[in-house]
Amino acid sequence: MGFGILLIGYFVTFAFSVSSYYFFADIIGILIMLYAFSRLSRYNRYFVDAMVPALGFLVLCAVNAASMMFRLYPMDGKADLIVDILKTAAACATHVFVFLGTRGISLGADSRKLVEKTQRNFVATMIYYAANLTIVLLSFFITFETQYVSTVVYLYWIVCIILNIALFYHCFGILIPADEDEDEVKRSRFEFINKINDKFDSFDIKSNEYRKQSMEMAMEEAKKRAEEKKKKEKPRHIHPKKKK
Repeated sequence: MGFGILLIGYFVTFAFSVSSYYFFADIIGILIMLYAFSRLSRYNRYFVDAMVPALGFLVLCAVNAASMMFRLYPMDGKADLIVDILKTAAACATHVFVFLGTRGISLGADSRKLVEKTQRNFVATMIYYAANLTIVLLSFFITFETQYVSTVVYLYWIVCIILNIALFYHCFGILIPADEDEDEVKRSRFEFINKINDKFDSFDIKSNEYRKQSMEMAMEEAKKRAEEKKKKEKPRHIHPKKKK
């Protein structure tokens, strides 16, 4: 459906953003998310809208990466801060459309729990972006120590990332297209994965056959012992009581 791909892309894009090391994870992750949006757009139009800010986020990530490699502008200057603000705005807009699309699909599937979780995550994530934007804007006008506040917001963002990853995981596990067989085993596009899955399936089949044969043998043995025990038992003769 697309939520599995979205889960991977979201994890790569945002989970690695909390790391102090940069290795183009945001660029790789947003490309995966764009592919997920193209899949999910079949079920809700909000995922089409999500592509616009996601593409903007991709461009800004590429600009940031190019600046780190080629020193296009100082990394601690105003240009870097403006790029960071625009990236944050693009990420925020992407989240808005993703939550709206997820909520729409959950409503269509009549899954109240997913709807409630999506709405909760929407509010929680928007609170983070509002707090982050407030800190950035205040830093333009007021020179004060924001390290403590930034740390709290940073920890709160990690919680939001975990909640969103859990949400997409639940969507991946619960939501399936109406024309898709729930019990059908899906084949991978990669043949080596199919071979591995087929090998494990063959192990399961052999294991089930072995258990079945073992149970049949055990039942036959129990039946045989019961018959032997019955033959060994002497019949009891009941005599009528003598009248006194």
